[in-house]
Amino acid sequence: MDNKQLFINGYLERIAEQFHVDKDKAFEIFSIAAITERPFQEIYDDILIGGSRDGGIDGACFVEQGCYFTFMVFQCKNSQKLKQNEIEKFRHDIDDLFVYGISKPNIELIQPRINEYQQLSKDGFIIDIKYYFIYAGSNSDRNNAANSQNFRAYHKPDEYEIWDIDTIYEKISQLIKAQSKRKHIKFIFNPQTSNIITADRQGQGLYTYSVGNVRAANFRIEANELCQLVEQELAGNNTYEFLFSDNIRSFLGFKVRPNQRMKETLNDPNSSIYFPFLNNGITIVCERMEIPSTLQSGKYILPAHNPIIVNGLQTTRVLYEIFKENQRKGISNLENVFVNVRLYETSDLEIVEKITDATNTQTPISYKDKVSNKDFNLYTKEIFANKKIAYITKRGEVFANQLSKQLNSAIESDTLLRFWYATFYEQPETAKNSVYEVMEVVFDATNNYLHPLHRLFNGEKDSPIYQQLIYTYTIYRYVQTKKESQREAKEYISHATELIAYGIYKYLENDLKSIDNPESIEIAYQFVLSLIDQSISEQMAIYKTQDKSFSYSGYFRKAKCRFEYNLKAGIVEDDSIIDKLLTQR
Repeated sequence: MDNKQLFINGYLERIAEQFHVDKDKAFEIFSIAAITERPFQEIYDDILIGGSRDGGIDGACFVEQGCYFTFMVFQCKNSQKLKQNEIEKFRHDIDDLFVYGISKPNIELIQPRINEYQQLSKDGFIIDIKYYFIYAGSNSDRNNAANSQNFRAYHKPDEYEIWDIDTIYEKISQLIKAQSKRKHIKFIFNPQTSNIITADRQGQGLYTYSVGNVRAANFRIEANELCQLVEQELAGNNTYEFLFSDNIRSFLGFKVRPNQRMKETLNDPNSSIYFPFLNNGITIVCERMEIPSTLQSGKYILPAHNPIIVNGLQTTRVLYEIFKENQRKGISNLENVFVNVRLYETSDLEIVEKITDATNTQTPISYKDKVSNKDFNLYTKEIFANKKIAYITKRGEVFANQLSKQLNSAIESDTLLRFWYATFYEQPETAKNSVYEVMEVVFDATNNYLHPLHRLFNGEKDSPIYQQLIYTYTIYRYVQTKKESQREAKEYISHATELIAYGIYKYLENDLKSIDNPESIEIAYQFVLSLIDQSISEQMAIYKTQDKSFSYSGYFRKAKCRFEYNLKAGIVEDDSIIDKLLTQR
């Protein structure tokens, strides 16, 4: 058995034991976790479809991108062979159910995702479907020559992706490496001198200045040079995760229009020379740079230590993909293409954050990554570890963090904070609608001392937030466990988790310690379900008289669901929630 098999089999055995599933189901959980970078528990709870009435889909999830959604769908085969008929069937199943809206038999378990897709479409959101076909064999298996043929025929990056076991192994290796310490990188930039004749014999091309403890240099470089920075990072650290700020580590692929247009420009010799006029350029922060005072052999030499791209990930990745594509084809690489660069020297993390925020206006920033190193999260991680719970704050940490492997369960920080927002902050509909909005609020609260939630998230060790998050986790896990046992009996259950969690919290809020009592939380759960049952029955009756179809997803996304629940439960809303949060423990 080679290291790859040893490594992967260890995960599959652990997953099979943890969730009491067979190796095929364990492979589904494992491979989807590798692609989504989420904990196994969340894959099992929220992404895995399971059962025989899944419409030919093993897993599905919506990923909010700020102003639109990516819909990731998965088919996993614990098989050594990549079969053409299975690849085509998966595509047709997805297209029938979601693209064309064709109803089919045996789709009860995927129906909640169909409802969600229809509701998001109705609300005006663009949804980009990404297909992932994963199998346990290898594209380079000589004993199964069809694997390579089918991969070449059907694999389309960022659209219909086929992952073999080697790709999964490499992805996990990259995630593990990304958690380690970055090896020092010293990159030599060569700012281009001006091609306009001036009286300046030095040649214009480098504009430098300083403000406070920040030094800045503005210049342009050849696009190839930016790609060489990526190459040097890969050579030194075996991953380019370190090269990009935590806040922007998300390549949107070539399907999004800006990247598509960028690629078209770069592939057109007549247009590519205008690239610096059409592109906003790259913003880089480094620990130290050495600014030249004069030309050397007719050019500038500008060394930068540990550069990090804080704006321009899309540009860099598009350029690098074309750079590698041209290398494979043996053609000239990005000739006469230049990129404008703003380089800043600072070690002040607050200034780095401000630069990142100010320069990233075209693509959404991951507030989860921005929040990951905040002090309150560091305290939360320790408190949860003492409870035998792995609190995951960074992408892929579930694979790299040895502690998370030793603990009983795991939860992502954005999932927990979303349910805190639904319960203690009493906004279940917002929590269901937008994790992006939730994390943005939390981020603002950590930074702005005037924010009403600052005293909760300012990182002080005495903040009430830690106990609130422990209670939130208890409610969340209870709701998830009950959902698994009741989602076939109650069709709406998968859509209502945030409102159910809110109802349990409100039922027990006058005696928060009772959240830890199994009998108390079960009584609260049954009470909440009885009221939601009433609301659903009433709403469906109203829609029936109006000859309209009722949407569970639409109902639980609106504040109306909370208002109606509060009315039935006798809950009177007030404006003192902030004061209450600051004292609840």
